[in-house]
Amino acid sequence: MRTIFILLTFLGTMLSCKNSENRAFSETESQKDSILYKSSDKNYTASYGSNSRLYLTNRKNDTLINIMEEGVAPNSIKFEDFDGDGNNDLKYGFSSNYYYEKVWLYNQKEKSFRVIDSIDNPEFAYSKKLENSNFYYSFSPNGCGKNNWISFLFSIENFKIKPKGFLEYRQCVDDEKGMYVYKIANGKKVLVEKVNLKEADQKDLNQNWKKFINKIASP
Repeated sequence: MRTIFILLTFLGTMLSCKNSENRAFSETESQKDSILYKSSDKNYTASYGSNSRLYLTNRKNDTLINIMEEGVAPNSIKFEDFDGDGNNDLKYGFSSNYYYEKVWLYNQKEKSFRVIDSIDNPEFAYSKKLENSNFYYSFSPNGCGKNNWISFLFSIENFKIKPKGFLEYRQCVDDEKGMYVYKIANGKKVLVEKVNLKEADQKDLNQNWKKFINKIASP
């Protein structure tokens, strides 16, 4: 009888230890996969976890996006109407030597999101839609302590970027200073105009592109 009691006590201790291990494991996993930051609108919630995965869910808690994303920048996840169709799209950036972003456009017909191909190139960072047009423009520092910069004008066709124009702003001592305006034709840059820095400084990127768009592409 005493032997049976000892065996039962031993088994109980083992099970108790095992349960403690399971609880500790679960707590560790929970901490490992905790949500670092998230953003929501009235229909969707995007969250980024310490497991480096980005999730997008709808109001029914259906998972629409579940993807490994290394280095998503804190608080960069946002919902905004990127393409101006009246529906919020998903946009987020990455922490790196260069800042770059991904944009997932909302597809009204399929009720789903699809990423814009190649937009996560640093040259297309900080992209915005050009007012009263079907084009977009980017902004990317380009050396000289970030005082030089470049900007692409592009369209989005079938979720792919189609470059149309290019601005290159130079103001370092050793540069040939000015803002250079290029048209992109057949993948090649063609200089359209050079603008002095004083004139370029008086306008923001949106205004610069509105000024030159007729020399590059039809709005």
